[in-house]
Parts: sequence; C-alpha cells; structure tokens
Amino acid sequence: MNIAFFSDTYLPQINGVVTSMEIFRQTLEEKGHNVYIFCPQTSFGQKKADPSYVFRFKSAKLFFQPEYRLSWPYSRALSKFKSLNIDIIHTHTPFTMGMLAVFLAQMYKKPLVHTYHTLFMEYIHYLPIPSDYAKNFVTWASKSFCNQNHLVIVPSRHIKDEITEYNVVSPIEIIPTGINLTDYHKITTEDAKEKYNLDTDKYFYLVTISRMAKEKNISFLLDAFKLLKEKHSNLKLIMIGDGPEREHQEEKAKELGIFDDIIMTGYIERSLIFPILKLSKIFIFASKTETQGLVLLEAMSMKIPCVAIDSMGVSDVMENNQGGFLCNDDLHEYANTVSTLITDTNLYAEKQEDAYQRATHLSANKMTKKLIEAYENLIATNDLQ
Repeated sequence: MNIAFFSDTYLPQINGVVTSMEIFRQTLEEKGHNVYIFCPQTSFGQKKADPSYVFRFKSAKLFFQPEYRLSWPYSRALSKFKSLNIDIIHTHTPFTMGMLAVFLAQMYKKPLVHTYHTLFMEYIHYLPIPSDYAKNFVTWASKSFCNQNHLVIVPSRHIKDEITEYNVVSPIEIIPTGINLTDYHKITTEDAKEKYNLDTDKYFYLVTISRMAKEKNISFLLDAFKLLKEKHSNLKLIMIGDGPEREHQEEKAKELGIFDDIIMTGYIERSLIFPILKLSKIFIFASKTETQGLVLLEAMSMKIPCVAIDSMGVSDVMENNQGGFLCNDDLHEYANTVSTLITDTNLYAEKQEDAYQRATHLSANKMTKKLIEAYENLIATNDLQ
C-alpha cells in the first residue's frame, strides 16, 4: 500500500504524536508498505535535507498548543500527490494539515482515517475564552472532524468512550501505538553517564519523561519525591523533557529543598533516552491526561517497573497493575508504593519481568498488523468511486 500521513507536528519536534507516527511508519515500511509524510516546515532543528518521503508546508506555531503548527495548506508538494498513487490517507492531527487531508481524500476518492491522539479537552486552559465555551468548541470541533473520516482510531478504551460522548458516529477502533523492542543488552550507557554525571553505584535513580506543562501534573511528582527523600537518602530523580512549566518547577524544587537531587535534562536526542532508562530503576508518572502513555511502554521495554496515577489511557497500558502499580491520586499512597518497590527486592524483580512482558505484548509489530488489517478492511468495504 501507499499510505499518506498528514500531521501538524513532525520531526525534529518530539512528542507523543510524532513518536507514534514514526513507530508506525518504520514498521509499515519494514512490512513492505510506502509511507509519505505531509507536515509543517519548522523553524528549528532542520539542519539537513528531509528524506524523500517527507513533504513540508510553511507554518506558524499554534497559539494554545505550540508543539503543533498551523500550516499554509499550499505547497509544491501537492503537485506530486497524485503521482504517489496513494491508497489510503491517515490524519494524525485535526488542524490545517488534517483539513487538507480531508480535502484530498474527497478530491481523489480515497479512504480517510484519523487517529485521535490528543484529548484536547485537557488543553482548554490554553484558550483565551471562558471554559464552558471552550468545552463546547472542543466537543463540536472533535465531532465535526472525526465524522468526516471513514474510520477513527483511538489508543485506548477511555478515549473511545470520551469521543463517543461527543456524538462521533464514524466507526471507532482501538489500536494503541506499539513499542519497538530494543535489545536491552545492546544499549550502551557510557555517554549518558558522562553527560549527566550519573553514578549508579552511589545513587538509586528514579526517572520520568514528560512535557513540563500543567496538564502533566509535574508538581505532584516533586511533592512525592520530597517524601521519598525523607526515607531514602540515596535517591536521585532524572526528569526528561521541557515546556512552559519548567522554570516554575525548578523554583518549586528549590523551595522543597530537593533541587540538587534532580537532573533536568530538557529535550534530549532520542538516542540518549534508552541509555538513561537503562540506568534508572523506577519510572514515575503522574499525568492524568494521557491518551495512552507511550513513555510507560518505553520504560517497560527497558525492564523498568512503573508507578503511575490510575487515569485515562495509562490504566489501559497498565491494566491490573501490569508492569508496575497504578495508584489513586493520593500523594502518600503514591510515595509509599514507590518506596515499597525500592525496599522489596523480590517484588521489584517480579515487576521487572512483568514490565518487559507487557511491552512485548504491546509490540509495534503486533499493533501495526492491526493497523494494516484496518486499512485493508476499509479499502475493501468502502466504495468511494
């Protein structure tokens, strides 16, 4: 198949949508399919030419979600679209690139699929309008866009339930983003150790990966880490990510007296993420707005038990405490759960193996097979001519 991905965010930007797209693209190509990316031109990080499968459009930052961009939906790339002989169009965001995809699907009579990656209801605090109006707008916009697609894919049962309440009537299928299983033994850690001065003989490292924004609940993790430090003096916390709340969280860490025990890396090259995970012992996560929580699976693939708040997509990934523990939104319960994993070596070893098995169950290979089947069924059953 020839598949066109349309998105308002793409490399060199790093976020959950981009990671999902890249995992599916790579695995689809390994299975003999061609994937073409239609995405924004960004103003940073593009020091070398794009691969031939990437087509860029001029763009500007989206004011309420700067990781996404508003693209000018005209480009020389459009003159090449017909010659690509696209079989199916798959949108990953609903903004200008998504709307362009709808137009092209209608023009060329192609099946149209949309993945609802982001629960935009959790981002309405960025909109400069009263919350009731914002909720109504997000509900209407989500419903309107999804219902223009022949199939809507969601990464978890919770998101399916959510958009069903918006009166989305297009067929909805649950297909999580799988994880590319990395050979644990082939991951080298020397560069990460040197860059961040990590000493695993002296310290026990907790790690989290998250955009530093209000909806990610970073303050909760800092409060929990403060409690943990009172019991375990050799703890360090590695925080991978950046965002609008970083400065505020740095100030809070100083106020709590834990700043010197935290390593804030900012955004880093993906090649450093798995070495850091391998050096860490427990992955902690407090976001209550995740559609899936792909970073949890990445940690599990490195045999790292996870402790997360039981909410939304995270509860699907860690159903029945697979790969770690789900906690209520209670600071002391959360800290005590992490503490138990630190002190109970038998439980820790059990959860290590459990984590890897969970990552294996949700592998990219298995999830991509489901995606291909959905594509093929859509092509076979939809008469668009």
